[in-house]
Amino acid sequence: MKKKILVTFAAILVVAVAATLFVACDKKKADDDAPSDVSRMISAFYAGETDNFAVTFERGFKEEPFFADGKTGDTAPFSVLTVTPLKSGEYSEISYTLTGDGASVGGTLSAGTFGEFSGTADADFAPLSVTLTAGDVTEEIQLDNVLADCLGGYDAVQLARERFADRIAAEQQAGAYNREIFVKLITGDRITYYYYVSFIGEGVDYWAVLIDPATGEIVSEK
Repeated sequence: MKKKILVTFAAILVVAVAATLFVACDKKKADDDAPSDVSRMISAFYAGETDNFAVTFERGFKEEPFFADGKTGDTAPFSVLTVTPLKSGEYSEISYTLTGDGASVGGTLSAGTFGEFSGTADADFAPLSVTLTAGDVTEEIQLDNVLADCLGGYDAVQLARERFADRIAAEQQAGAYNREIFVKLITGDRITYYYYVSFIGEGVDYWAVLIDPATGEIVSEK
């Protein structure tokens, strides 16, 4: 997961911003202690793939429902499993079993808008693998902890605060600082992942950075 490749960061930012505005390394810190301006935070992210499927499992908390308005409403935990078929197939649903060390959880995923299959997977353990059944295809996929030995999401937020310190100070001085912080993990190739940290104001007013979880380097900024 640490392999360096050439990525078009501007394109990734555009996709991430669209998902943020229109769709609405794990730090040992309780959600109750989270900064009040964080409307979405990631605490775990696992990924794996075969020739047939790419899989991600993400856990954290987020504002429900999400509004890109610069304010943080009530938040709730989430844990989502997403499966993307890499070959054409006539699937109406995909069944899964997530398995960890002495624990497992199963369910069924429904098709989404862009060909992916996604749904809530209430797994509060570290998943090691997932077994998928789609049509007459059944296979087990090993999952890697993408954030192992990496910076946590709150660390990424702190780096972004430092980068935007002058902007924050200027808005605070003008009495106009009112932003919510949105954190997710994104990739352009399913190999290299980056924290996307966005400081969202009202409407399409936002600041955003991409941060390398392994090094803390800010690789792109808007």
